[in-house]
Amino acid sequence: MTEPGSTEKAGAGRRASVSRGRRIDLLVALAIAAPAVVALSVGVIGGEDNPLSGPQPPTTSALTSATMVCPGGLTGDDGAVRVTRTPDVPGGELAVATAPAARGASGSSATKAGKPVTVEQGSTVEVPSSTGPTVLDGRGAAAPGIAAGRDGELAVPECRGPSYDEWLVGVGASARYATTIELVNPDDGDAVVDLALHDATGPVEEPALRGIEVPPHGVKRIDLATAAPRAEATAAHLTVVRGRVTATARNTWDPLGRGVVSTDFLPADTSPSSSSLILGVPKKPAQPTLQLANPGDDEVRVAVRFVTEQAAFTPTGAPEISVPPQAMETVDLTKLFKGATADGVVGIELEASGPVASSFMALSGDDLVLLAPTPSLDEPAAAVVPSGRKSVVLGGAERTAVVDVVSYDAAGKEIRADKVEIGTDRGATLSLPDDAASISVVSRNTRIQAVVLAATGGRRPGLATLRVRPAELRAEIPVVEPD
Repeated sequence: MTEPGSTEKAGAGRRASVSRGRRIDLLVALAIAAPAVVALSVGVIGGEDNPLSGPQPPTTSALTSATMVCPGGLTGDDGAVRVTRTPDVPGGELAVATAPAARGASGSSATKAGKPVTVEQGSTVEVPSSTGPTVLDGRGAAAPGIAAGRDGELAVPECRGPSYDEWLVGVGASARYATTIELVNPDDGDAVVDLALHDATGPVEEPALRGIEVPPHGVKRIDLATAAPRAEATAAHLTVVRGRVTATARNTWDPLGRGVVSTDFLPADTSPSSSSLILGVPKKPAQPTLQLANPGDDEVRVAVRFVTEQAAFTPTGAPEISVPPQAMETVDLTKLFKGATADGVVGIELEASGPVASSFMALSGDDLVLLAPTPSLDEPAAAVVPSGRKSVVLGGAERTAVVDVVSYDAAGKEIRADKVEIGTDRGATLSLPDDAASISVVSRNTRIQAVVLAATGGRRPGLATLRVRPAELRAEIPVVEPD
């Protein structure tokens, strides 16, 4: 027989054994379930339905540093650099560095620090001794809203900030049509640039244009006819490998004894797009040519439309354009500009099946005119404009709107305020006062695009074009997520 006491002990022992087993099972279950819960949570967080998953747009913050580079003019007689501000920006002191005016199609020089200038809201200031390449640098409150420019006897250079990736569509390297590329490094460290050429068949191997070094605060000029001679025009894809650089292309047309030699600045296309607008087409252009570069790996089809002040339309006989991958296509538009249907054309609209970079080349009389897609303005913008007779052409409106265009004299005093109504698929042209030295362009409820057309004087009449560019007002900070 078993004693009652021993029975209780045995029962207690069995209960204790069961209790320990349950603890072990619970711990094992938690060890198995916890990773699954974590994995499920990660899956939910990274799922497509989660609004915080996937690529995020950049955030913005106060702009505390900005650099603007004005290239040298075509001649030593070109005007000095003038600086202004976009509306409602307080401004402040800008550091200035200048280099000697270019001598020859190639070579190197360096910028040297000069006397700073103070550019406040509502003022326009001339930078002394700035006929050569000029670098303007703003810090703190002086950084936002810088706009600069200079007069040109034959053409107007475009002042802008450094760019890291852009296309120069339609550069030349022959005796008839030649391009000089000016590279300005505004920083203390070396900069390295690659120029990749593309012709009608695709990429072109030019080792001399790879790894181009620009020393600190240096200016380097490259004559493509010497560095990489070619009979046909090409598209140049400029990539900054290290540092910061502002690039400017001067294209010279020489009819070789059958006409007048002419030079203009080729604007860069910084963002190839499937939809773009080229504003500023001259009246009755001679030898109008459209140049298209396809940066992608698939063939791209491009449709051309004309834009007037009344409508946008596809001209009769518009060609069906196909651009092979990684290639440049040149399209003669002479037939499209013949006849009354081309009267009043102020812009060319491009619609493509994929991103393309583009430019437009023509002669206005004996003057070479080079145009590229006009950037969109979604905030107040300002531009320093040439003296003399000029107008501003507006387009690219996403909805009907009224655009405020205010003209200022050389001292920054308002001399005229205009309101221009603009509709979708239409252009609008406004004559500016001859004594206007700068303008502000404000559209409150739609994005627009604008280009200034100026009649140049000097040795012969011509047409200078200047895109109105968006001002840097805030810094964009990319959102970085872990892989």
